[in-house]
Amino acid sequence: MDFDRDVSKYLDKHKGEPSVGALIDSDDLKYINDLYGHDAGDAALKTFAKVLEDNFGQLGKVCRNGGDEFAVFLKRTTRTEGRAIFKKLFRQKLTFSYQGKDYPYTISLGFAVYPDQGKSREELLNKADVALYAVKMTGKGTMAAYHPDMVKEGRAQLGFNLRDLAVNLPGAFFIYRADDGKILFANRELLRITECSSMEALIEFIGREVKGLIAPEDYAEAVESCDQQVGDSDDAVAHMDYHVITKETHKRIYVHAVAHMVKNPYFGQIYYVILSPKPEQK
Repeated sequence: MDFDRDVSKYLDKHKGEPSVGALIDSDDLKYINDLYGHDAGDAALKTFAKVLEDNFGQLGKVCRNGGDEFAVFLKRTTRTEGRAIFKKLFRQKLTFSYQGKDYPYTISLGFAVYPDQGKSREELLNKADVALYAVKMTGKGTMAAYHPDMVKEGRAQLGFNLRDLAVNLPGAFFIYRADDGKILFANRELLRITECSSMEALIEFIGREVKGLIAPEDYAEAVESCDQQVGDSDDAVAHMDYHVITKETHKRIYVHAVAHMVKNPYFGQIYYVILSPKPEQK
């Protein structure tokens, strides 16, 4: 592509002159697509591309790598200068417009410096990629410069992502939206406990709502208890005990639920819930 060719030519022509390569991800594009459709996702990417071009186009080169990832190359830029330039981007309020409404989004960025951390375009961006993954593994929404310590730790983690970890947690875990009770995610252990062979089977069984997961006789009390503990907070934890119904044998499994409510820019208030089976009350 033109970006690869132009950056490689520039580095060949300016050997030893400091430059910066960065990879930048638009966080949670899947959420945008799921909530508002792919047209909204396209609008977010187009807006993001323009933001990057406006910020960095005069300083070097910008291109889309594919998906929601972009590459940036800054000419005649040191590590300190690069960090200061990128910080300006993070100080901006990033939003995209869709159907007359503005929506916020966040980004993650990893960068590396030529020639100290990469002698070629490919090596430079590979190091930026390691730095980007280090950011992703610690929560997104920020930036990091490449450091040699990232190599071993970062490479070992590249095969994992947060979804993988959630899917394979040894405890039952699910996420649901507060305003309508819609379950957005369930891990394998929850599927096992509820005797569902897949997420599709769980959705068919419970109607995709947390109300279908909790035994009818416990639901009202669980909701009331959760509401009382959370109150008006945008970040709170609630503890509840209730029965979960199983699909095949129609058992009622007694569990302790820990629900962490947070405010998400795309879903509004959502709950992260961990379930632990406990002895039945006498």
